[in-house]
Amino acid sequence: MIESILIFLLIVLFLIVPHEFGHFLAAKWRGVRVDEFGVGFPIPGKSWKLFGRKIGETIYTINLLPLGGFVRIFGEEEDIENPRSFSNQPFWARTFIVAAGALANIFIGFVIFTFLAWYGEPRFGVKIAEVTLDSPASMAGLKAGDIVVGIEGQRIPELQLEAVLEYINAKRGVEASFLVERDGHELMLHGTPRENPPKGEGAFGVRIGAEEIGIVRIPWYRAPIEGLRHVIETISLVLLGLWMLVRDLVSSGSVPGQIVGPIGITVVARETLAVSIRLFLSLVALLSINLAVFNILPIPALDGGRIFFFIIEKFRGKPIASTFSHVIHSIFFLLLITLLIVITYREISSFI
Repeated sequence: MIESILIFLLIVLFLIVPHEFGHFLAAKWRGVRVDEFGVGFPIPGKSWKLFGRKIGETIYTINLLPLGGFVRIFGEEEDIENPRSFSNQPFWARTFIVAAGALANIFIGFVIFTFLAWYGEPRFGVKIAEVTLDSPASMAGLKAGDIVVGIEGQRIPELQLEAVLEYINAKRGVEASFLVERDGHELMLHGTPRENPPKGEGAFGVRIGAEEIGIVRIPWYRAPIEGLRHVIETISLVLLGLWMLVRDLVSSGSVPGQIVGPIGITVVARETLAVSIRLFLSLVALLSINLAVFNILPIPALDGGRIFFFIIEKFRGKPIASTFSHVIHSIFFLLLITLLIVITYREISSFI
């Protein structure tokens, strides 16, 4: 339990602090006054701070509750006629400051993916785990530890386990050929999968699985391109997932079962960290980009919702009443919290 809590808090800090730091840097760059930048939160109703130091006009604090961080920007919550107030900035500046949080999360994902491309990403392949005695696989010369890299006499980059299984089933009664790696050498082996295998055995008499078989490293000068490719792919997948979520909510009125909340994320993070630091960092990058895309959606209570209000103000030619915007943001914030509670309750119920 303690390990899970620590991992959850670590992920929250990885995601939220850079997000808030993005707002902080954008505001500083624009010359908007930043009153406080905090890591963690003080206890509600208290002013407990583990550390606090004022540098220039900004107070930098470390607070007791390690649930992310925050930034207090002058004039963000109310309209203040001051050249250094957030509310007094032009449309593009306010939009940039608000969007900078999501941009920071995307940048974090890009940095992690770039680092992993250079440092080395796991290479997965189809590996022979076990060969049954006197089976077609045994007579073909396959051995445990062989890596299947091709079929039908051709090497196939990133050959998938499903493709090999489908090939074996399609070749029942007909000779099949496999290109395998063994001790650094490639071998072409042939065998005929059985049409009616003995009970408990497969057509070829072999147990195979997708396993990590090595590390793929990319030169440093190509790593940023690979990192950018991963970012674009992840954003596309997140947008597709959000579309499917909205579709299911509208059609069925229920939260899809594949949606996970804090508990599910913590479980996955603990499992990936147990496997390797590479997988854990990949998860952090995925979550960071997920947060960026979700946060920039034009939904009140999110940064994208605030930007949407800025756009409305731009077309109207006058600001929206702060009382009205606060009410709308508060309502949607409660709806988002309710959705989070429903997902978390479902996750807890699955463990009971």
